[in-house]
Amino acid sequence: MKQEERNIRPAFYIPFGYLYCVRLRSVAKLLSWLLLYILPTAFYAAVGYSCSWALFVLQYTLVLLATFTLYEAGYIINDTIATRHEKEPSLRLNDNETAYFFAHQWTILCTRIAISILCLAALSFTTPILSVSLSLTAMCILFALYNHWRNKYNVFLYMWLVFSRYIPFMLLCSHSTIIYILLFVSYPLLIGLERFSMPSYRWPLFWTIIPDEQSKARFRVIYYIILLLALVPYFCFANLPIIYLTPIAILAIYRILRLITNR
Repeated sequence: MKQEERNIRPAFYIPFGYLYCVRLRSVAKLLSWLLLYILPTAFYAAVGYSCSWALFVLQYTLVLLATFTLYEAGYIINDTIATRHEKEPSLRLNDNETAYFFAHQWTILCTRIAISILCLAALSFTTPILSVSLSLTAMCILFALYNHWRNKYNVFLYMWLVFSRYIPFMLLCSHSTIIYILLFVSYPLLIGLERFSMPSYRWPLFWTIIPDEQSKARFRVIYYIILLLALVPYFCFANLPIIYLTPIAILAIYRILRLITNR
């Protein structure tokens, strides 16, 4: 379907609607998102969780809804308001879709905030929500700063912005520092490094390493292989559960298969 003919208006309001209709736009990319986001957050949030698994699924789902409903609002602002301050913006919306947002922006944003608050309210019946709420607030502040700071230096914020959407899940119970480190290197660090090679930023070192999409695929494979080669001996030496590396191992296999199949 051509961009001009699509109807994404409901996606402005519905959780995950904007993510799929505008950012992902294919089942293949959705599956990739599940591996890169749902897999590590679900796995590492579950590490050390001591309550029933039914309760974990409920709490995880509520945190996911609360988190990504707000994160999508950041996407929407990025694709509408922030692009007006860029010389060569990445235009994901057509003129009609952008006009619809500006005509209904407060309704859209308030709807998303209300959904997130309702999810947190439901979560509060099962666990304290102060730390999760503060984490979501920090995430929103980071996204607002990222959207406002439109120059090549905002790339330094990007990996922390991405990481901020991973952290709320960890606050369902206490975790050791190593879990946060593994979560950070599982994807936020990688995408943060890749960001330096994008046309809008063009940092020389990373542009040399990642000049095109094919080299980006190779870089991802090398990243996960080096990560595993460093972490496996360390985990053995430190007597840490090797199962903690499961998401990273799965992502390494995924990246190798993507490189082999050229997808």
